[in-house]
Amino acid sequence: MHLLADLLQQALDPASSDFLSGLDRLPADAQGQRLRESLRSVHTLASNARGQRMLTLALSETAAAISSLREGGNVLREIVTRTRAIVGTDMAYISLNDPEKRETRITETDGVWTQAYRDIRMPFGTGVLGNVARADGPIQVSDYLQTVSLAHLEHIDDAVAEEGVKALLGAPMRIGGDIIGALMVADRWAHDFSQEQIFAVEALANQAAVALDNLERLAELTESMGSLETANRDKESSIARLKRLAATDDELFAALSSSEGLPGLAARISQVLGRPARLLDLTVRIDAGDVGGERLHAARALIPASRHNNAPVTATLEDGTTVVVMASVIEGEALGGVLVEGETAADDEAILRRAALVLGTFISHSNASRHDRQRRRVELLATLISPPAEGLRQHTATAAAAYGLEDGSPFRVAIVDGALRPLMDFEEALEVDLGEQLLRGHFDDRLYLAAPEQVFAWIADFLCKPGARRWGGVRMAHSEPLAALSEIGAGFALAERVLTAARSLPQAGNVVGWQSLGTIGIFLANADSQVTQSALRGSLGPLLDYDGSNGTQLCDTALCYLDEGRNIARTAQELVVHPNTVRQRLERIESLLGPDWNNGRRALDHHVLLVVARLLAGSPAKH
Repeated sequence: MHLLADLLQQALDPASSDFLSGLDRLPADAQGQRLRESLRSVHTLASNARGQRMLTLALSETAAAISSLREGGNVLREIVTRTRAIVGTDMAYISLNDPEKRETRITETDGVWTQAYRDIRMPFGTGVLGNVARADGPIQVSDYLQTVSLAHLEHIDDAVAEEGVKALLGAPMRIGGDIIGALMVADRWAHDFSQEQIFAVEALANQAAVALDNLERLAELTESMGSLETANRDKESSIARLKRLAATDDELFAALSSSEGLPGLAARISQVLGRPARLLDLTVRIDAGDVGGERLHAARALIPASRHNNAPVTATLEDGTTVVVMASVIEGEALGGVLVEGETAADDEAILRRAALVLGTFISHSNASRHDRQRRRVELLATLISPPAEGLRQHTATAAAAYGLEDGSPFRVAIVDGALRPLMDFEEALEVDLGEQLLRGHFDDRLYLAAPEQVFAWIADFLCKPGARRWGGVRMAHSEPLAALSEIGAGFALAERVLTAARSLPQAGNVVGWQSLGTIGIFLANADSQVTQSALRGSLGPLLDYDGSNGTQLCDTALCYLDEGRNIARTAQELVVHPNTVRQRLERIESLLGPDWNNGRRALDHHVLLVVARLLAGSPAKH
């Protein structure tokens, strides 16, 4: 009885190594044989029960492991790794179905050697994988290549042969009644899989389907929660943005209705933006902020791009500063812009757009007033240049006095000439520094101005100082000090002649008067006198009359001939005519002025008077 009890205890312990040797100690009779068979059955049942417990424990651990994962790739990798370990096969892999293409493809593997096998795509109904992907239960084959009941594909068979796969077992993965793929195991030797292996694969396939389904639902829930949170944030952000824009509108319209001007508008825009803002006015080049020099010009260059894009434009200046400019456009014309430094957010851009619109309205309104003032200045200047026959009226004298121009107080008149862009720059610089105290106006694309002696001295110094070369070809011709308003017309006539002469004399500077032109200047200063007119008629009368009657160019030829040192070839080249033409003209000049017209003192007289005649003929006053 003691031996039988020990053998029964050993039969219930599958790990016992003494059980089989203990059976040999039983009697050899029929009763002993029946005891041996009964104990072997108990041992087998105990071994199977232990295997089931171990399998259940492994499946439970696997379920817990994959349930804790939150990414699809990690879940699939965990499933194939644990499946291979639990079932004890050479490899394990998962395939997912593509209903549109009606095929299933391997997406995760463990133990697979070749890339060709990893890349397998099986049409539904072919091979083990293609059948499992649409089957109701597990499918296995002991030797895949030798199983003729399956629909084979040549390239798939090649991949299977290269991998060395023989036995295959697969179970479908289902979500809500739909098969989404299959869990597969395989060995590189031919055999049938046990019921425990089939059970394990089927159970793991179900767990994999549940895990993927949970992940999908979790993703949907996370996306929904994220969308809700985003919507709430967007709503809060929209409310804050609307409040900020409303505050911006209040500040901007308050600036429009106040007398703060551009500086006040700039201050209010800076307040709502929380950073310094600068306003650019293209109509007068006055900046309400602190932008100047090259940075100002670089910022202004961004305005056309902003106008074209109808949006703020960002750029990096040469000094590394990032600036954003929004153009102020009214009726298609860019009047100015708003400038801020640094990157801007979407809310800031909305404020910049509003600020630019208000700035454009402000500039447009200011320009209407400015244009009216400019018109009145031009009308006053024109009246002073060409007064009525009865003389200047008292209201005209009063208006001139507002600019410092009065009888008995010295003042000067001047004409400024040059290319359009430099001339505009110069006038805008005068606007910045002198504003309304300078009487000025445009006639024939030239700037005419009249200023008290002290103001004129400042302008002359401003135009001649070292940095003045940036004004390009701008030149100012001026009168001598005048003491009466009635002298303004004659003063401008002299300035016109001086300006014309200066254009022909390379040595003339940026600021010229008749005294700076030497001998020619003396004649120009007295060009309207009877003596000068008599000198011209007395010396050049026949030549002037001949050109006037016949439309010839004898005066120009005579002046060019003397300028070129009496050299016929250079004269012909300068006049772009044949030398014989020059000779013929010289013969005609000699017949009119006499054979010694280009000799001695007569040559000097003729040379000077020919220059004066040309200048007088080209003077705008004469036109």
